[in-house]
Amino acid sequence: MDPVMVDLLKLAEIKGRKEAKPHASASLSHGRGEVTFEELLSSSVKEVNSLQLEADVMLQKLATGDVEDISEVVMASSRAEVALRMFMELRNKFVDAYQQLSRMSA
Repeated sequence: MDPVMVDLLKLAEIKGRKEAKPHASASLSHGRGEVTFEELLSSSVKEVNSLQLEADVMLQKLATGDVEDISEVVMASSRAEVALRMFMELRNKFVDAYQQLSRMSA
């Protein structure tokens, strides 16, 4: 499987091991436990950020000549770019859904 796809699957994976917060009303139930939307969003933002930071480190290593294989830099940069694009598309979909819901209630 393509490494970028593996990273995307990791990014989209819902970890059901965490205990659900009792006050959370928006949660996903998958038989293994519950994960709130807030937790899912927070972990996704952290994952995208870590991929961006990893790509930055690899680019710095490339600039200083500490990288033996340039494909590692390209892959890190590609992972970060794809993750950011996917996250931005999800954000756009959420904003669009919110706007449609606000129009319905008016």
